[in-house]
Amino acid sequence: MADDSLSARKLVEAALPIFGLRGLEGASTREIAKAADKPMSAITYHFGGKEGLYLAAADHIAGHMQHFMGPALDHAAQIAGSGGSIADARAAIRVMMTGMCETMLRDETAAMSRFIVREQGDPTRAFSRLYDGVMKQMLDRLTGLLIRVSGGGLNEATARIRAISLIGQVLVFRTARAALTTGMGWQAIPDDGAALIQSTIAANIDAILDQLERRNPA
Repeated sequence: MADDSLSARKLVEAALPIFGLRGLEGASTREIAKAADKPMSAITYHFGGKEGLYLAAADHIAGHMQHFMGPALDHAAQIAGSGGSIADARAAIRVMMTGMCETMLRDETAAMSRFIVREQGDPTRAFSRLYDGVMKQMLDRLTGLLIRVSGGGLNEATARIRAISLIGQVLVFRTARAALTTGMGWQAIPDDGAALIQSTIAANIDAILDQLERRNPA
């Protein structure tokens, strides 16, 4: 049983970057099996076929994103509570966005991000498995916190769009990684570069929240 579990995990880990680069239709089971050093029959045995393996890869990503982002989400919930102040809401937003930025800058999330971006542009059955985890938690919590900062001045639809725009500020440093490193003259993102990205995102968020709070009739 342990060997079966190890074999399945090796297949998922080998498949993830291949799916991220080629998608479900473009990925070859032969290539995946070779990368995992497993027979092609192992894909059918463990997952029922390529689509089952693709869905398992989505579950794998969702689990890792929960592991990376869970502490920040929990910390944000502790700070903000259900009836906290505007200052608490702002602090919680900062914690969440910092956690997300740290996650997106990790080298180990590169293949996961390619998979997620592909699902954003051309969603399959796997998208709900990605969305229903951390993605939905982030969006729902950010929406509620933005409404609190606005003193109720934002309706839910507007707050949700703004929440997506905040998330996009972080995602661009993963999806536009080549433009970032080329434009900055980096081979890879150095530690001081990561700190500059974090501080820039924090400054942008503060400016957005300052403007939102100024419009707060309270």
